[in-house]
Parts: sequence; structure tokens; C-alpha cells
Amino acid sequence: FYIVRLLFTEAVSIIEHLSRESFTTRGIQKIWGGPLLVIGLTNPADIEYVSKNCLEKDLFLMKSVRGITGDGGIFAPVSIWSRKRKVIIPAFSPKILNSFMDIFSRRCADLVDKLKDLSGTGTFDISPIINNFTLASIAETSLGIRNLGGMNDVVVSDFLESVEKVFKLASNRIFSVWLWPDWIYKLSWQYRHFTKHNDKIINLTNNIIRKKRNELKHVDLDAYENQTVFGQDDKVDSFLDHLILLSQRQNGFTDTELREEITTFILAATDTTAIAICNTLLLLGKYPKIQEKVHEELVGVFENHNEKLYKDVLSELKYLDMVLKESLRLYPPVPMITRKATEEIKLPSSGYTIPAQTGIIILIWGAHRDPNYWGPDADCFKPERFVAGGKTGLFIPFSTGPRNCIGYQYAMLTAKSAIASILRQFKVVTEEEDGPIPKIECQYSIMLKSKHGYPVRLVRR
Repeated sequence: FYIVRLLFTEAVSIIEHLSRESFTTRGIQKIWGGPLLVIGLTNPADIEYVSKNCLEKDLFLMKSVRGITGDGGIFAPVSIWSRKRKVIIPAFSPKILNSFMDIFSRRCADLVDKLKDLSGTGTFDISPIINNFTLASIAETSLGIRNLGGMNDVVVSDFLESVEKVFKLASNRIFSVWLWPDWIYKLSWQYRHFTKHNDKIINLTNNIIRKKRNELKHVDLDAYENQTVFGQDDKVDSFLDHLILLSQRQNGFTDTELREEITTFILAATDTTAIAICNTLLLLGKYPKIQEKVHEELVGVFENHNEKLYKDVLSELKYLDMVLKESLRLYPPVPMITRKATEEIKLPSSGYTIPAQTGIIILIWGAHRDPNYWGPDADCFKPERFVAGGKTGLFIPFSTGPRNCIGYQYAMLTAKSAIASILRQFKVVTEEEDGPIPKIECQYSIMLKSKHGYPVRLVRR
């Protein structure tokens, strides 16, 4: 598989081609870009091994993304990531997540109210509304900012559009070999557009931090450090409060680190969760019998039509959990991640040796569809494969190993809350599938999403 294919093929087709080719080559693909060797992996044992032993990200492959996030935790070098992760982990403790349920419940109620206005109006793309919901949720829960600091819908929509643009431009650079040299890229129209939209993201993040700093300027820092422990004490208002107060101490986050981390936080939590929700709703519209099973479960679990969301109640939604996992298996929002072998390593599945300084691509899309581990129906939408005790292949929609996504429980909680709230009120209708293999054409823009949006029609129950 030679890099010249990149000149003529869409990114998502390359990801699928590499993945399916690997199913017959023991889960290993060699990708040559001139003299540059990159190894693609789908074998579960190899992925687990690399995820645990190769913690460095391949900064060359993902440098276009780092133009957005800087050294935010997802893409930071190990030396920076390890320090930041210790500070960030408490933000996703079970106690903190449970404290978000009132906000989730209110946000979901607002979401349903907006959708009521659109029900009965015909087919519409539900993704912009879901994106607004996930952005507002992360802003209020983890950033402690309601209504994004009073910004109007136009500003929020402009921000979300900029996010979509920079992701698309970043992914284009990854698969456009002629744009790999920085000096060429900085002469291109893509760089100018990227900078324009990235500046909008940076400005919003800076405004959020500035507003929070102003709110916290009278806090007694010594009293804060002596009396509270984030993640264990209810006195701490939000994760952003915690980071800003720590940044005022020696060895705390610098202003640049704070901006990078909050930017990464917002982008990761907003887009991935929104895509997971939209994919699941689209699949349920395509498979109405499965949707009805979810609704029957919702009716059985919730005592009345308007009962508030609680974490314990959501945990009883076993079938919805299986549906969401199957959606994430078939259409992982992040279809591939990178690692770098800083020293020579030997893969456990085959004994193949990866040379030092080689880039590695973990093909999550491929690992999720390998018939050697998921069976001959690996491409089928079959939620029952996740029944408790069932045998499955490697399921890593949020990565795996020490550098896995620390916000995966937050994402699952947000997604289940939104999907449950929508399906209790509406039936989701779209073009039904005539077979068990969904026909959703996707595109890769750092995230994997439907190429043609998420057209649905809502019918009030």
C-alpha cells in the first residue's frame, strides 16, 4: 500500500482499505510514504501491547491536529501528559460525574423542548442541535459556565462551524503528502483558512478563561488549598475553577497550558459525544424494531413519562447500553490514533519487529470490524453481541492503555442521557435499511461522521 494512493483516495476509504487488508495479514499493515515507514495495527494483542508500552504520540503524523490543541493532554509528549493527567483525572471521578446529573437532566429537557418545535415539520439534520447540546453540557458541568458566558446562538454556531472547519483542514493535511513540509503548508490557502478558524476557537477559550479568572480573583488561594480537594469536596465549583486556581501557584499550569487544556477539553467532549449520539439515533431510525426494544426498556425503567434522569436509573438501561456500544463499534468517532515506537519493539502476535522511531497507527475502525474476532457478522448492526458475558473482539472507542480517554464515562453518561430523553418523547424516523449491514457513507475529519449529515424525522409519542 503506497503513499501515492493518498493522492487520489478519500481518507475514510484509506482507513477502511488498510483495515480490511490487515484482516488477512495478521493485523499488520506496512505503509510507505517515500522513505517514511508507518505501521498500521488491528490485531488486539498488538494494540494492547503498543498502547501500554508506546506512550509517545507520533507528533509528525498528528502535527496538524496539534496546531489546534497544542500540548493539550491528548497529543502532548509523555513528559507533559503525565504531569497534566494527574491534575485532570479527578475531574471525572464517580462523585463528580454523579454531581452533574441535575445539569444533564435540565440540559436534556431543554434539548427535548427544542426538538418538539421541529417534530412534525419533516426531515431535518439533527446534528447542529446535538452539537449545541453537548457544548452547553460540557461548558456548564466541567467549566462551570452556564450559557457559555452569555454568548448568543450566532456566536456559538460560529464557534462550532470553526471547529468543523479546522478538523476538516487538519485531516486533509494528514492525507495530503504535499502539505507535510511546514514551509509549503504555510504558503497554502489551507493554512490561511486553518489559522482564521483556529483563532476563533482560541478567542472563545481565552474569553471563557478570562471570565472565570474575574469570578475567582477574590478567592483566598491558601484557604482553597487547605480546605478543598478537587474530586472529593463539594466546595469546588468546576474543573476550570480548579485549574485556574492551581495556575496561580508555582508549578501550576501556565496561561498557554491552561488554554491548550481547556481547548482540548471542549473539542474532545463536544464533537465525539455529539457524533456518538447522532450515529446511534440514525441507526435506530434505520432499524425501527431495535428502536422499539429500546423504547420498551425506557417505559419499563422510568416510572412515569416525566421522571428526572438519575445515574442509577440510566445504569438500568442495559439494552440501550448495548445499542450505544454497537454504534460506537461500527462507527467510532475517532477511527484511528497514533503512537511512536521510541525504541525497537517486537509485536506479540507475530514477533514482527518495529524499528525505533517508527510511527504506529492503531486502526480502531479495523479492530472493531475484524471478522477473525467479531465473527462473520462483524459489519452487521447487532446490539445483542454486547450482552453480558458474550464474547466480543477488542472494543476501544475511547482508546486503551494508560493514555486512554479519561472522559469516556462522561461521554457515555451524556450520550445515554440524551438518547433516553429523546426516545422517551419521540420516534426517530429515517430511511430504513433492507439488511443487517448499515449503509452510512462516512467522511474523516479527525472524527468519523456521516458524510451526508444526520437527516431524521421526529414523531411525538
